[in-house]
Amino acid sequence: MKGKHITALAVLCCALSLTAPVWAAPAVEGLSQSAVTATTAVPAAQSSIRDVTALSTVYGDGESVSAVALHYPKPIDASRLKTSDFTVAGKTIDKVYTNDVPETAQTGKTGDYVIVSLVHPATSLPTAASQNKPKADQGDKSKEGANALNGGDAPMYSDRKAPDLSVSVSQTGTVYATDGTAYGPTTVALTADKTVDAVKDAFQTYLYKDPATGYKMPYNLYLPKGYDADKTKTYPMVVFIADASANINDPKAVLYQGNGAIVWATPEEQAKHPAIVLAPQYTEDLIRSIGMMTTDTHQWTKGLTLVTDLILDVSHKYRVDKDRIYGTGQSQGGMANIAISDAYPDLFAGQYLVVCQWDTQEMEKLKDKNLWITVCQGDTKAFPGMNEATALWEKDGAVVARSRMWDSTGGTPVFEQMMRVMEDQQAPINYTVFQGGSHMYTWSFAYNIEGIRDWLFAQTKAKDVLKQTAPTQGAAQQGEKGHGPKGNPAGRALLNTGIAYLYGLGVAADTAKAKAWYQKAAATGNLDAIEALKAMG
Repeated sequence: MKGKHITALAVLCCALSLTAPVWAAPAVEGLSQSAVTATTAVPAAQSSIRDVTALSTVYGDGESVSAVALHYPKPIDASRLKTSDFTVAGKTIDKVYTNDVPETAQTGKTGDYVIVSLVHPATSLPTAASQNKPKADQGDKSKEGANALNGGDAPMYSDRKAPDLSVSVSQTGTVYATDGTAYGPTTVALTADKTVDAVKDAFQTYLYKDPATGYKMPYNLYLPKGYDADKTKTYPMVVFIADASANINDPKAVLYQGNGAIVWATPEEQAKHPAIVLAPQYTEDLIRSIGMMTTDTHQWTKGLTLVTDLILDVSHKYRVDKDRIYGTGQSQGGMANIAISDAYPDLFAGQYLVVCQWDTQEMEKLKDKNLWITVCQGDTKAFPGMNEATALWEKDGAVVARSRMWDSTGGTPVFEQMMRVMEDQQAPINYTVFQGGSHMYTWSFAYNIEGIRDWLFAQTKAKDVLKQTAPTQGAAQQGEKGHGPKGNPAGRALLNTGIAYLYGLGVAADTAKAKAWYQKAAATGNLDAIEALKAMG
């Protein structure tokens, strides 16, 4: 009889499990449902992630999502996190770590955010085949890409759109809080509640109305932290002008088309060089009303008047150090820099010109300027154009620093070595050519070269304060650190011989001999030689 009761009870329980709803504990503030009902079939892990923030970054080739911040109810145990605990659609995960705010960081902190960092693939170096391949929009001036890839005449209208910053993330493994609470995998992919780019968002957008012409143009302005704290302090100002692909009616296009504006406002750059950053936005409406900012006729335009008046207006309204206004730009922006510098020779203390050209006869005035020029060998207009311009300057007595062609894929170690080659020539004009490449490819890396950015900030119209404002001034000013001739002339001479062999400067390039000379220089305590050996491996 007792056995019959047990059997009946078992059948009843079985029936209840098939028909009755599964019990779930009521939600408790600060406690994940997945932790309470871990043994039930309810997928409570969906509620463990409170919100998702997409963190975007503007790279040389444009803006994209660089990380995702997942907000949990409790501080997360970073020691138990694995990259395999997450997937992000269409992205490769670089690393995961915790933070107490939805931001990326060099070093993680204990907190209730998990930062899923994503890999940003490098822009591919164009091949000869890819450059010669006919484009679907070739010859169509209404398309942004027409002829521009290889440095052709800029199209009148751009079809650029704001980047797609949508993201889909899933938690595929178990995530643990510091108190041991387990948050199980999500059952559906989560999309971002918002997108944040702290650097881009720090720019303020305004509309400039030129009192002289009546034309209006949006512009973006970054002011350094602490700008309002000291009403007497002045700052250098960097003016970035974009290429024609950014000529659309979105006032922030100049900020996301590439990093020519953004890079100067990053925390790392501002820590070294606090500066005001001005980024004008030339619009499609302006093109339709007054025409292109620059054209291959190399004539002064109404657009150039408008941009110049804006620069002058901002430099007077804000506390700008008039001896340290810097101009830079790519393609259309570089051409504008040349034209403005030609018309206003005392405006810029230094300029960084990226893949651009102008009438070489009109560029004659620039021979006495502080210039750094970057082009790619594969640019069919800027490369020959700047070859001609620099040759004419040298004929007129200007000193132009040159080197063998740079490798755009070499990264920081190669860039640093080539910077030493250029800086050691101590010339006011520096001309760097990158092997291969193409017109638009150039700005995918041009603004990533820290040494060139440092060089720009070292320029000033007040020559007597040059040493005070320059973070680095080449070998002569670094002698006290064991770099240059002042502190270690013998080591520097040995290093220079190594550099000559490494880059084929006056001798046949020979890596083995270069390394041997570096070793001799390092033995004297030369710090540059020691670093160069580390880079060579």
